[in-house]
Amino acid sequence: MLERSGSICKIGDMADVDIRPFKSRDDYERVLDYFFGADETFLRGMGVDPAKLSTRESWLDRLLPDLHRDDRDKQTYYMSWFHDGTPIGHCNLNRIKYAQEAYLHLHTWDQTFRKAGVGTELVRRSLPRFIGKFALQRLYCEPYADNLAPNRVLTKLGFRLVKRYRTIPGIINFEQEVNQYVIEREVLS
Repeated sequence: MLERSGSICKIGDMADVDIRPFKSRDDYERVLDYFFGADETFLRGMGVDPAKLSTRESWLDRLLPDLHRDDRDKQTYYMSWFHDGTPIGHCNLNRIKYAQEAYLHLHTWDQTFRKAGVGTELVRRSLPRFIGKFALQRLYCEPYADNLAPNRVLTKLGFRLVKRYRTIPGIINFEQEVNQYVIEREVLS
């Protein structure tokens, strides 16, 4: 059970959390609500340039086709994280190369579930699903180096730091230092 203490949740047995693959436009709309509803300080803190957020419709036009593509052809794949039936975040892959590798992203939408280990546990539960569904040999993640939370999560889960470098990691990001992490299938087996 997760117990709220002030604005932070404490982890119990985690039986009341669930992970489900995206199945509809509504699932993607919640991701867009998260990004478009966030203030500039929060977005910049995770490496996002608010000026680079496209329109909701163009974002949806890019993502929705993956709902119906064969797994071998998907460009992205999203899973929702739930607590007592309420969505609290998501984890997704992009740059998927079936039976090879993909890039992982993680976002806890509800701030009361941050800094309590919930994200770590939900990513831990998501990894085998991603690996199995896409027969992946390795997963990469490249969080903004100054965003401490995802860097801590990845380290706790056994991801290995490969390098730190400067790049524009995605279409919604500003140029930044990122830490590239990798985890091999064998580590997760």
